[in-house]
Amino acid sequence: MLQLVTKAAVALVLMSAPALAETQSWNVSEESNSGIKSSTGTWAVTVDGDKLSGKAEMQSDTGAPTAYTFEGTKSGDVYTVTLGDRDDKLTGCVWTGAAPEKSDPKHFKLIGKVKCSSGPGFVIRASKM
Repeated sequence: MLQLVTKAAVALVLMSAPALAETQSWNVSEESNSGIKSSTGTWAVTVDGDKLSGKAEMQSDTGAPTAYTFEGTKSGDVYTVTLGDRDDKLTGCVWTGAAPEKSDPKHFKLIGKVKCSSGPGFVIRASKM
């Protein structure tokens, strides 16, 4: 009887425990709205269910480093990510990214526009390493 109760308790704990967050590394490029690359680098992304967060390490076309944090959500195939604490002083930036219309579903690729409250917007392209 005790074994049955113990097994039931273990099963209950396992079913109620949250899923472990997954850490991913993404290659990212930032481009002006006209398509000129302004920086490239990586995002260290922590995915926990439909939420994501992390830190970006980018390098501008002039060689200057740009780092920032981000957090957001995934709803279906659309990612909405708020970029914060940017070294380049852009503030209030939100990226909405999704897979390109004719992309290969075997490869993780996203593209979308960033709108900022303190300056011009830009485009982010991202792919998993």
